[in-house]
Amino acid sequence: MIDESEESRFETDRVTLDNIARSLPRVTPPDDMFDRILAEIRPEATVVPFRPRAHRRVVLPVVGVVAAVAAVVLLAVVALDGGGLGTPDARAAISSKSNPALTGEAALYGAAADGGTVRISLEDVPPAPSGHHYEVWVLRRDAGSAMESVGSFTPTSSDATFDLPLPGPGDYAAVDVSVEENGGPPAHSDTSLASGTFS
Repeated sequence: MIDESEESRFETDRVTLDNIARSLPRVTPPDDMFDRILAEIRPEATVVPFRPRAHRRVVLPVVGVVAAVAAVVLLAVVALDGGGLGTPDARAAISSKSNPALTGEAALYGAAADGGTVRISLEDVPPAPSGHHYEVWVLRRDAGSAMESVGSFTPTSSDATFDLPLPGPGDYAAVDVSVEENGGPPAHSDTSLASGTFS
């Protein structure tokens, strides 16, 4: 049985959630939005079970439904705005000549100022060859053929999404993912896994 104070709290929660729902813009998400959200959170997600509570609370079904709707709207907003990075300056579709199944995207954020970021999202990434890792490079439009390394990674699953700091302000033309030998020279190996051009 719910006492009056709990019922009052539920009513306050319901009103708060209703106000949040009214303040959000009414947008129709793309049909594949839920799949995109799951693809973004599954590779990095770690489930930590909560400790069981000593007592139970009765939750009104309407509060649970409103909370679930608010959570889906919040996830949609995060997915559409780059997870808090804002609107990207440029995007590049990433593809591979040697491995056509590999696809992805690179997005530049704040590239014209210090502290810029490149977000890399890859699907169907093969494991790195034994004794090797992958390295991400960017190319400025005014730099000829001098690519700059921004970070390296060894995938733990076939899908990967991560952010790397840009080497400085610039007008970036392309991104490349190379195959590098562990402990090898710092220069590009001339072996590319995948690449893309910013537009």
